[in-house]
Amino acid sequence: MFDHKSLQLLTQMVNYPKLSIPELRLQLNLSPRQFEYTLNKLNAGLIELELPKIEVIEMGFKIDERVKKYWKNEELSLGRKQLVFQENERLYLIYLYTYIRREPISIVHYQSLLQVSRNTALADVKKLRALCQGEGVKLDYNRTDGFKLEGEERHKRRFASVCIGTLLQLPMGRPGIKQVMDSWKYEDASTTIKQQLTDMAHEYQVVFVGNRLDQLIYELLFLQFRYGRNALFLPVKQTELIQQQPLFLMGKKLSAYLFNEVHEMEIVYLTIQLLSATQGVPHIYPSEELNYVSDEIIREVERLTLVPFKEKPILQSILYKHLVPAYFRIMCEVPLSNPLIDTIKAEHDALFKLVKQALKPLSDFTGEWISDEEVGYFTILFGGHVRRLELEPKVYRATIVCPNGISSSMMLRTQLCQLFPGVHFTESHSVAELKKISPDSYDMIFSTIYLESSKPVYLTRPLLTALEEDYLQQAVAADFDLPVPSAVPIDELMATIRKHATIKSEKALYTDLTNHLRQMRSIERSHSPMLSELLTVDKIRFTDAPLDWKEAIQLAAKPLEEQNYITPDYTQAMINRVLEIGAFIHVGKGIAIPHARPEQGVQKLGMSLLRVKKPVLLLDQPEHAIDMFICLAAIDNKLHLKALTELTSFLVNDDSLNRLKEATTADEIIAMMQKKGDDKK
Repeated sequence: MFDHKSLQLLTQMVNYPKLSIPELRLQLNLSPRQFEYTLNKLNAGLIELELPKIEVIEMGFKIDERVKKYWKNEELSLGRKQLVFQENERLYLIYLYTYIRREPISIVHYQSLLQVSRNTALADVKKLRALCQGEGVKLDYNRTDGFKLEGEERHKRRFASVCIGTLLQLPMGRPGIKQVMDSWKYEDASTTIKQQLTDMAHEYQVVFVGNRLDQLIYELLFLQFRYGRNALFLPVKQTELIQQQPLFLMGKKLSAYLFNEVHEMEIVYLTIQLLSATQGVPHIYPSEELNYVSDEIIREVERLTLVPFKEKPILQSILYKHLVPAYFRIMCEVPLSNPLIDTIKAEHDALFKLVKQALKPLSDFTGEWISDEEVGYFTILFGGHVRRLELEPKVYRATIVCPNGISSSMMLRTQLCQLFPGVHFTESHSVAELKKISPDSYDMIFSTIYLESSKPVYLTRPLLTALEEDYLQQAVAADFDLPVPSAVPIDELMATIRKHATIKSEKALYTDLTNHLRQMRSIERSHSPMLSELLTVDKIRFTDAPLDWKEAIQLAAKPLEEQNYITPDYTQAMINRVLEIGAFIHVGKGIAIPHARPEQGVQKLGMSLLRVKKPVLLLDQPEHAIDMFICLAAIDNKLHLKALTELTSFLVNDDSLNRLKEATTADEIIAMMQKKGDDKK
């Protein structure tokens, strides 16, 4: 019998055959005993399917090619009694089962579907009702009709989309969805729907985002099962917007393919799904306004992160392609599943918060709140540019296959460039594009999905943890003449420590060791100082002297020059940027943050502050009256973000800002900064 953990283990073993047993246990957070139990359960399930067991050989494992083939080709047909679902999976499966019901449903139906007790099924129904309520849907019950869904049809479909999107991110999701369809004896037409969408995408010159295409296929399949049960009504605002889109014709053609009767509202609905799952749509309305919003977002990110982008035209093109489907998702209330959101918040908290602020032009334009899931993908997109480093010429050539979308591809590319400075990375490709490229043009492939190739293929995720980065470096170093990141394999260190000490958390220790050994090589893992560490007493000055704006910047930067944080060239570069670009350093409320590029004279990360009694007119313009200058010297595009986030939260609060401006000594300012830092701990 397979459960969540055993299928997770199988997935890891198939995708990462070079992982050691200790690394597998760390990935899945399993103790030695739990690992043995999970492997035994996995092997028992394989035997039921008449497949060979997975063998453990010393610190590694051997998985038969037949198991790999069955799993990768999704031919691993699992019977109802072979599956054990977790609670969150059960709730979504119950909803989908009810969403496409063919007859009245009793609690016994749910028990049979999930192979659980009556009490467990009743508890799941209670929790699902609470979830449905938050989505505008009611899971109702009466003796005649059994369990059924009540509410507006668009709300029912929206929550079905949430269920499908979430399940597809879980190991048991696809088998569970298939089990729901099989329970009602529906035909699985997903392959033919996929082919139809592929043909139509070619005809209408659009590209589906890989992970969104999978979800869309299942949504359309379930919509076919359910079609015609309830009338669909959409807000007039959405209908009028969608009917103007050239892709409305594609929605009309898709509707004719899926349904016997074509209704205008259904065409609108299908067009919404298409627009929210594609990129590179050649013509949309309103394109000019979205181009403007795109430019405004870039300006906001530059202003908030104090990072001037070098390849702005490329970024503008990429951002616009990402912005179009995001705009339609936001305007038409299409839910977005982002399995990376927790990792993004944990690993890139400062950048996530700044990007969230920078998306204000999009929020203002749509009049809608931007979900964290959407913000997460924008963070990945901008993270790829914020973290970009200049690299030396490469020897080995690598290509990337990442069908999850432009932003995920960019983030993955940036991480790989940092991990493998001796490798030249070509453009990222889709699976179809890769087939058209000669294998002689690359030496290795990094892919987020399984591929057959004559060249080494390294499976990875769009956003890597420290543990995954270490494994990937070791795997590539073993196949190519590249330097090994650490002279001592971490597995050996872990084994030595395990002999002489009791380890409370192996995963935490492994991560700490990895970060420590790579600290000198990885800017991303370096210490990101807090505001109180950068802005110290000796870097804060006050003046009553009347100054022009150039003199003010020079005086503000003087403590950094005197302590060799910057050279005089950097001070002049800050002045030149204002002359070239304008009063961009004015962030509002009389605050200016002068800065330039790191390579223009920064020697170490630092910050200084100047408080002027008489406001200084930036570029001699009255609308840019400045009474506080905060100079920033950043050594890269990342390390200053944590302090900058603290400073931003300090300045947006009027009470805090007033107290800051009323301070008459450096010690008062430091005390306020330290208190702010302590409050955030």
